[in-house]
Amino acid sequence: MKKVFLLISLGMVFLTHNFAQENQQQSGTNVYSFFVNVVNESFRFPLFGFVNIARGSHNLPQIGFINWNHNDFSSLQLGFVNTVGGDMTGLQWGFVNTSAGAFHGFQVGFVNTVAQGNMQGLQLGFINTAPNGFDGAQVGFVNVARRINGVQFGFINYGDSIENGIPIGFLSYVRKGGFRAVELSVNELAYMNFAFKTGVERFYTSLNVSWNPETDWGYSLLAGIGFGTHIPINNKFFLNPELTTMSNMGIGNTHLQYYSFAPNFGFRITHNFSVLIAPAITWVHSGNTDGEVSETFFALYNHEINSNNNLLIGGRLAIRFQW
Repeated sequence: MKKVFLLISLGMVFLTHNFAQENQQQSGTNVYSFFVNVVNESFRFPLFGFVNIARGSHNLPQIGFINWNHNDFSSLQLGFVNTVGGDMTGLQWGFVNTSAGAFHGFQVGFVNTVAQGNMQGLQLGFINTAPNGFDGAQVGFVNVARRINGVQFGFINYGDSIENGIPIGFLSYVRKGGFRAVELSVNELAYMNFAFKTGVERFYTSLNVSWNPETDWGYSLLAGIGFGTHIPINNKFFLNPELTTMSNMGIGNTHLQYYSFAPNFGFRITHNFSVLIAPAITWVHSGNTDGEVSETFFALYNHEINSNNNLLIGGRLAIRFQW
């Protein structure tokens, strides 16, 4: 029903726009009915109506269900669908916000797009796109930009290149200048661990899987997520602290959750290959009151806090390939 309503509204805009073009070519007058408003560039009053169409450039607010400004715009667009055909300075607040040219200000909505020019400011929405790049911040579920100079904060972040910024999310990918790596390791929980890391060196996400065949089936397979940062010391050595959480995903009678911190110390063998070693501290929590902590691969220290919580001190040894 919403789609039908939107199509009808867009059809009304199209018909009204064509009618207004013919009318203005003949008489040069403005149409202001508070339902459908069609005005020329010389019009100097805010637009309040269901559909607002402004030809030329304007700098006064447009408030309605659909707001459409043909050229440059410098003010507020508040509506369900907001569109500017040129450059914009100000605020777009609606379900779908689009600026064809450069954008300076704020876009707040479900889908925000700066189609051709650079975006300077904030995009806050479910999907944010800036094909020519942005200086500022994108906050949403999916953030896409050609050039990142600022912060992307979302579940999925994509950038073609990065200048001076950082993507923060569950899965971040930067094609040029990003960080991607696969890693095989041994730790206190299991001797077979695989991780895929993606993001930038300043902040990346790690997707992890561990397997310890020596334990019961319910505890042998673990999966989780981690976050880390890469701190260079010189051309060969670096620090790489990581926080990781792992779970047996509810397999078996007891749900187990692991929270680990490892201040990894790395040595770069080649441009792509590195080895890392670190001590690690792990808190193991059992979700059941009658649960028990599964056997670990090894532990330098294992302290039982109570029947549901253990504190382990172990170690990590890993080899990493990055590109």
